[in-house]
Amino acid sequence: MMSSIKILPERLEELRKNSGYDLEEIAKELEISVDNLRNIEKSGELDADLLKKLADLYKVPLVAFFSETLPKMPELMDYRLNRERKLTPEVFVAKRRAIYLSREIMELSGKKSIIPEIYSAQELREYLNIERVKGRPREIFDYYRDRVEDKLNIMVIEYPLGENVRAFSIYSDLAVIVLNEHDEPPVKLFSLFHELPHLIKRRESSLCSIELESEDEIERSCNEFSAEFLVPTEELKEEIAGLELKDRNIKNIARKFGVSVQVIMIRLLKLKAISPTRYQEFKEKFDKEKVAGGGFKDWERTFENRAGKLAISEVRKAYMDGRLGFYEAMRILDLKLKYAQKLLE
Repeated sequence: MMSSIKILPERLEELRKNSGYDLEEIAKELEISVDNLRNIEKSGELDADLLKKLADLYKVPLVAFFSETLPKMPELMDYRLNRERKLTPEVFVAKRRAIYLSREIMELSGKKSIIPEIYSAQELREYLNIERVKGRPREIFDYYRDRVEDKLNIMVIEYPLGENVRAFSIYSDLAVIVLNEHDEPPVKLFSLFHELPHLIKRRESSLCSIELESEDEIERSCNEFSAEFLVPTEELKEEIAGLELKDRNIKNIARKFGVSVQVIMIRLLKLKAISPTRYQEFKEKFDKEKVAGGGFKDWERTFENRAGKLAISEVRKAYMDGRLGFYEAMRILDLKLKYAQKLLE
């Protein structure tokens, strides 16, 4: 008979709450009864096999169960449209990962985020020294993301966040914006500059579904900030001057700015360049055609995006300077060996 291991009951409960799973879901995964799981949490006694299964399910190292304290998880203001919907465990994993990376990189590099006193999209464009960039959507997104990381020292990473969360941000000494890795580049781009005013103007951590037509005043203001930043009014007016606004021309405009067609349609509606009827017809068609992305997954790029450019740069620097060993660097960035060798050496 396998001997039992004693864990602090409050640690078991805390790790469960930080996992995003409820008692019923965990009991089902472990193939035990809910009452049995409650008794385990109450007594703190379980065998090594069950402990390993919990660690795998919660996606935490075994040492977390024996730590005297766990890092405090910051509260994120929940701005989702459907706030009654339960957050998926993916969001909790991404949140823990973002907090861990922020603390590790700040300790390693001493870097802190630069949060300027800025109140308008135009001021931020000037601060970041933004130029009009041409290219494919991914290249446009990369350009803007790099400007944010380089000028503001705000970490930008990507993680799976489920269907109900587009992005979230953590306001801290070294702030982090987490984007949904399953989104297309134009959606990530809009999410990035939606989250920035939460950090810059409101100095808060936030969790957002980012509905472009949200009735929430704060979300609406963040949407307007992002739209004006990415598609400045005067530049859009120049683009449409003398142009017949057929669907293909609107798609070309969206490609030029690196945003979705929906963002351009909303901007055109605000400028009264298209009628409410035209927009509503587009919206109905758009909602019907929305489908999840799929196809080939570039895992090297995926792991790189999950670590983030700023974190990789600082860890590589510490590794090359001899301040970090290879496997420690690999652990911080959560990279597999073959990807770590490419990114660090």
